[in-house]
Amino acid sequence: MLDLTQRFQINDKIVLRKIDSKCWALNIENGNQYRLNEVSYLILDSFREVSTVGAMVSIVEKEYAVDRERLIADCSLMIQTAVDKNILKEV
Repeated sequence: MLDLTQRFQINDKIVLRKIDSKCWALNIENGNQYRLNEVSYLILDSFREVSTVGAMVSIVEKEYAVDRERLIADCSLMIQTAVDKNILKEV
């Protein structure tokens, strides 16, 4: 389970882009591109500035009608994947 007080930020080498319904993250250092769905984009976008997991959960809750515990579980997986791929960094 995520610690809602953990703080993350988008890696400096990552650029987020959204055009119409297409979203992706681009690593400008190595050229890796990651296709994102709109929820993943919203999650990552909430970390453009240093932010807590709790603040991100609140942002997503306002956009989508979803059970909070389910949201936290899903975000935990998304955040871990983003950290593993150097998209997000813990600060």
